[in-house]
Amino acid sequence: MITRERREEQAFNTPGRELHKTNRNSLVPVLILVLSTVVVLFSSCANGKMDKKNKAQLEAVDRICHDNILFDSHIDWPYRVTQHPEDISGRTLNGDFDFVRAQEGGLNAALTVAYVQSGFDVDKGRGVVDSTLNMVKYYAGKYPDRFAPASSPGDIRENFDNNLLSLPVGLENGSPIGDDLGYLEYLKDNGIVYITLCHNRVNNLSDSNFDEERRWNGLSPFGIEVIREMNRLGLMIDISHSTDSTVYQALRYSVAPVVATHSSCRVFTPGMERNLPDTLIKAIAAKKGVVMVNFGSYFLEQECMGNWLYLINQWSDSTGIEAFSPGWIDFMIEYGKTHRLRSNAAKVADHIDHIVNLAGIDFVGIGSDFDGIDHAQPVDLPDVSGYPALVSELLKRGYSEDDLRKIMSENFLRVWTDVLSVSHDLMQKQ
Repeated sequence: MITRERREEQAFNTPGRELHKTNRNSLVPVLILVLSTVVVLFSSCANGKMDKKNKAQLEAVDRICHDNILFDSHIDWPYRVTQHPEDISGRTLNGDFDFVRAQEGGLNAALTVAYVQSGFDVDKGRGVVDSTLNMVKYYAGKYPDRFAPASSPGDIRENFDNNLLSLPVGLENGSPIGDDLGYLEYLKDNGIVYITLCHNRVNNLSDSNFDEERRWNGLSPFGIEVIREMNRLGLMIDISHSTDSTVYQALRYSVAPVVATHSSCRVFTPGMERNLPDTLIKAIAAKKGVVMVNFGSYFLEQECMGNWLYLINQWSDSTGIEAFSPGWIDFMIEYGKTHRLRSNAAKVADHIDHIVNLAGIDFVGIGSDFDGIDHAQPVDLPDVSGYPALVSELLKRGYSEDDLRKIMSENFLRVWTDVLSVSHDLMQKQ
């Protein structure tokens, strides 16, 4: 499937490549928002009157979403606002994330992603890291009544108690580390909480599941050193985008749990290595880690994935019209009237169900990849205002509030706490 790097690198054209973080057009997200609001709020209304049972459920969903911490482990808003500057302290015209919609959806902690393109050299990658950290400092400094940085689970809980939106930062793509193990300490000291080992190409740490080149057959020798140093420092290891071999080896060499911050289940999208197979889901759980489900429609359903592949590869290549250009978007809108491009909250819930059935309720969470999935948001999860639709679906399936609390935040926070505990033990042994 296409990646956000198609325009920058023209590197990937085969099935299973991720549609990711290209330029956006505001028309489609707005249209999705309008339609999804109608679907979620008024689907059970008759003659202008809302069914009492449905009203009670909506009130319960709203309470659950706003009385408990809701943590999304992967939101790419810095990349989006870098491309199209907007102030996220208010409602933005573009993208999936801002403060107003976060409040509407009950989002309390948005894992802010420093995304480093695979083609960037070490210095340019480090510039992206510093730029992202500076964005968080800016918003926390200018709007101290709305945003706050966070570098520990304790920070998340304290910010929640103070009605502040936490902005912890993760690094997507370990390439800026270069061959300098000491840079990891800089990342930790400056508030980075996890590192995604690679992105869409093999790097000096590991192989990528979007790259046909398998240079290391998993982790590189230096990548193993990085794993161990991340354990020592208390940095979470994110295996999203890694090959299966890389994940197995990360589980082998890490003494702390690992996370998949924005991955879904391969059983629903056979052949898509970007999603996790059952064996790895169970292995991550056995290590006491967590799998955070991605909301991208092409991650959720085989039909959606096939239709996106047609648009991005066959149609774009046959017409010479670049994917995500205005002409392509016009055709995509027409094509979407007769072909399924957007999934729904029920399919996200199917992935959560699958992980729970395989591994248990303690090993699943939410990693939407908002602002990284472009026009492929589920119809009733159009942006960060939409989490109540998913919570409602899970309630209908019999999940308790305690279960939902785990899915919404506690599973991820537990892993984060465990990673920091391992770090403390390792430091004590030095």
